Amino acid sequence: MKISVRLFGTLGRNRPDYEPAATGFEIEIPENAKVGDLLAHLKIVESDRAVVAINARVLKPDDILPSGAVVHVFQSVFGG
Repeated sequence: MKISVRLFGTLGRNRPDYEPAATGFEIEIPENAKVGDLLAHLKIVESDRAVVAINARVLKPDDILPSGAVVHVFQSVFGG
């Protein structure tokens, strides 16, 4: 299934093709993929302290992602 992903903070650094000013990118993930599966696919590790949300609802690692979702992945602490 396809989902759209937007990365915030420094989380896009793991993707050389990601432009911060872009509106995100689409990826193909397996049906019934969970938030944790998405983070692993994006190589976002637990120490990045990512927060994942769809429609302003924060998700847990075991939540299943719906097909066609626009997923926002935030860095919980960023700046200085």
